[in-house]
Amino acid sequence: MIFKLLVFAVVVFIVYTLFFKSSRGKVEQPKKKNRQNDSDTMVECVKCSVFVSEKDAIIKDGKFYCSKECAGLK
Repeated sequence: MIFKLLVFAVVVFIVYTLFFKSSRGKVEQPKKKNRQNDSDTMVECVKCSVFVSEKDAIIKDGKFYCSKECAGLK
């Protein structure tokens, strides 16, 4: 009788460990990709050397400019 109770306790412990403990330990980490998208890269204007965010920069011929005047656009 005690042997059956001991085997039952071991089986319950194994099932508990496999299903409940492993799922509790998993914590989703934020993806690094999202963190990089939140930060803005600064680029230097080719003409006047002013730094401007990459989102606000004007790209002409593969070069970054801070404004339309520096890029030579009207």
